[in-house]
Amino acid sequence: MIVAAVLSAWVQYAADGKPHVRALAPQTCPTKVTYDGGSARMRMRADIAPGFDEVVCDARIPATATHVRLENVQLPSPPVLPQTIVVLGDTGCRMSAYEQQACGDIADWPFAKIARSIARVHPDLLVHVGDYYYRETNCLANATGCVNRWGDTSLSWNADWFWPAKPLFASAPLMLIRGNHEDCERGGPAWFRYLDGGDAVTPCAAGAVDGTMPWAASFGSLRIVVNDSAADPSDDKPDPARIAFYEASYGKARSLAVGAGEAWFVTHRPPYSNTNETEALLQLDWKLAPFSWVLAGHFHDFEAINLTGYPPLVVNGESGDDLDDAGTTAKYIGLHMNDGKPVYAFASPAPYATKQFGFAVYEKKLGGWRISLRDVDGIERRVCALAKGGVSCL
Repeated sequence: MIVAAVLSAWVQYAADGKPHVRALAPQTCPTKVTYDGGSARMRMRADIAPGFDEVVCDARIPATATHVRLENVQLPSPPVLPQTIVVLGDTGCRMSAYEQQACGDIADWPFAKIARSIARVHPDLLVHVGDYYYRETNCLANATGCVNRWGDTSLSWNADWFWPAKPLFASAPLMLIRGNHEDCERGGPAWFRYLDGGDAVTPCAAGAVDGTMPWAASFGSLRIVVNDSAADPSDDKPDPARIAFYEASYGKARSLAVGAGEAWFVTHRPPYSNTNETEALLQLDWKLAPFSWVLAGHFHDFEAINLTGYPPLVVNGESGDDLDDAGTTAKYIGLHMNDGKPVYAFASPAPYATKQFGFAVYEKKLGGWRISLRDVDGIERRVCALAKGGVSCL
């Protein structure tokens, strides 16, 4: 039997709400994915293309599949009722015209170490709140030990995501949210090629509104709704096209949450901190009911924020890229005004924020979730409690 080479393989939930096996291979896709009692034929999702020197393969598997295997790669089984969910985000190594992380220094860019620590948790599910790709420009002239893997290509995506994330792929299925670094002006073509949940690769088209409609995956009474907030030109400048897009996507998200015992609104940009999302909420007169809470990234810290009348917000953006000042999200939320009055009112407990690399482990408890904040080594450094109506950090 000839075994096809597999460069990377993982399980992710797609826009149909079902688990899929995705894989990268040099030239041709493996024939099938096997699991106890059956198999699923792989199809080619994307062929070799300029800048991308591998094929992308996909196969949908049953939600009850166990002992999942692709060639010689053992993959994690989809969870039935996840009890431990790891949330991480903003993981890539920044290479831009104005800033350069030391991508080869585990202290300066610790994502590979964080991925290994996450794997030791043995979670049931992983949720990445966006921003995988940061290597946008050549190494700065004064950068030491910098390797010129940059641009929206296989080389950059391997360095920023596929290579360091391998421990994640072996540990649990993923739900992947698109970040602003994956908009069509940056890493959008690769995002749609590799990680987007759509059945087909969506081309980035000049002049088109950049965004996809929400989708959801259900795990018993828990429903996770994925909302695309990637391609906003600005967090603080109104844009009628984006407002209209958010109004449409919010309508879809609300319908997806109907009937869920517990609904998570998961996105990249915190909606309460963004001008266009806030305007869409105001025009719809909607405060994100019936969602239990909102999970986001975008700002590079951890924040737990309660607002009067709205679901609590948790920001997990601390998993690799240069950190922001603690409390950045809350600062932007406080700036929004409508008819001369603040749009949002902070509720008790007051906003909590930390600036430290790491990730969060969400453990199911009666009435909510225990959030264990972990450092890069996986050591617990803080505990928060998430229940419908509020989040508190002890």
